Formats: sequence, structure tokens, C-alpha cells
Amino acid sequence: MRPTPTAAVLDLRYATRRGVRDVGLGFLYWLGFVLVLEPDNLMRGTPPDAAGWLHEGLRLFGASLLGAAATPAILALTRRAPIVAPVVWPRAAQHLAFNLAMTCALIVASCLLARLLPQAMHPPLLRDITGQLVANGALVAAWIAGLTALAHAARGVRGDIVEGRGLNLAIRQRGRFGRLDLAGVSWIETQGNYLALHGASGATLLRRTAKSLETELDPDRFVRVHRRAFVALQAVQSVTPLAAGDALLRLTTGESLRVSRSCRARLHQALESVG
Repeated sequence: MRPTPTAAVLDLRYATRRGVRDVGLGFLYWLGFVLVLEPDNLMRGTPPDAAGWLHEGLRLFGASLLGAAATPAILALTRRAPIVAPVVWPRAAQHLAFNLAMTCALIVASCLLARLLPQAMHPPLLRDITGQLVANGALVAAWIAGLTALAHAARGVRGDIVEGRGLNLAIRQRGRFGRLDLAGVSWIETQGNYLALHGASGATLLRRTAKSLETELDPDRFVRVHRRAFVALQAVQSVTPLAAGDALLRLTTGESLRVSRSCRARLHQALESVG
């Protein structure tokens, strides 16, 4: 029988797989940026000699790799601080500040790396950085904004797929049956014969037991992390191991929950399956 992976191993696998995917997609995305930034490179014809091929190949590879290295940070911000109601403007300001800082960092790094290329020109560094910021700063910022927009779009599509089943919860209020939308619920807490559904707009109380709830929740969206709590997988930001086999779960909403030892392996397996 194969041994069950520990939580630390599952954490490492999940982070590694997501990191490799982000870097790979980022490399292709930023390669397209380099070609858009200098479209005349496609019209110059082939380099005249091997040195020219080497210089052009290194330039394209280095610029794409630099952008790819920044991609995980850009995507991580989208995962941790998506621009969604009711925090649209604060999150948008956070993304804007990050965009400007990343734009400056990429241009400074590109100017430094350009000096390592064979046959590279060496103008004064400060003048080179200033010139690149003026000439290409707006385009780099726009490209980062485009990547952020694509990440938000992918997040929405993925959410539709994950939430397509078990999206609503059957409820009875004032003698009438209805359906409660679970799309905005980040975690559910049981309080005796009541449920507290926590979302961006606060908590909603329902008269319902955890046993009856678990049969209706979509296991691809919600997972039990404690005998009194269920969490939406899309709301998970990080899982940190604690003593005695427990773990600390941080949500994208800023809240923290304790994961019991008996539920920890199931949580990691669920995160790995959707990661």
C-alpha cells in the first residue's frame, strides 16, 4: 500500500505545480509582449550570421524569462485580492500601485540584463532606465494590466465550472421553500441547529444542521475543515501546519480558521484536485 502523502508534501506539490504553470504561461505571454513591443524585429529578415542569431535569441529569451519570473507575483495578487464587490475600489487601487511598482522593477531589471548581452551598448544606466520608462513604461503597465484582467477572467470561468453544481442550498423560511445562492459564501459555521454562512456582506443565519447540510454541498466546492466548519475551496489562500497535526487556514477574505487533524488530509487532497 502506498503511504499517504503528508500535508507538507501535498503543500509542496501544489505550490510547485502551480508555480511551474504560472511561469510557463507567463513566458509565452511575455514573449508575445516582446514581439509586440518591437514588431519591426519580425520584418528585419534573418540575422546575417550566427552571432546575430545568438544575440536575438538571447534577447527574446531573456526578456520573456524576466516577465515569466514576475508572473507568479502578478497572479498571486489576483488570487489573494481579486477585484470584486464590495471592495472594488480599494482592490483596484492596490492593483494599480502594484502594477506601477512592477513596471519600474521590470524596466530596471531589463536595463541591467541588457548589459550582459554580447555586443551590447552601454549608455549611462540612469539615462537608459529613464529612457525606457518614458518610451515603454505605459506599454509594460498595460501588459501587466492585461495579464491581471486575463487572470480575473480565468478566475471567473473557473468559478463557474466549480460552482456549476451545488450552487444553491435548499432552505425553508416562513413556511416557504426556496434556494439560497452559495456563490458568495466563503465558509459555513455550524452553531447548534443553526448555520452561519459567511460571505462578503456578512453572515447569514439559517435553521439547519450540519448533518443535513453536508449531503447538499458540492464536494468540488466545499470541504469540511472542522466538525463545525466547511470552507469554499476557492476562498482558500494558504494552509499552515500547526502542532499536533492541526493547521491554520487563511481565507482570501482575511479570516483564519483552524483545520482539525482529521480533516487536514482531505482538505489538501481537495485543493490539489482543483489547483
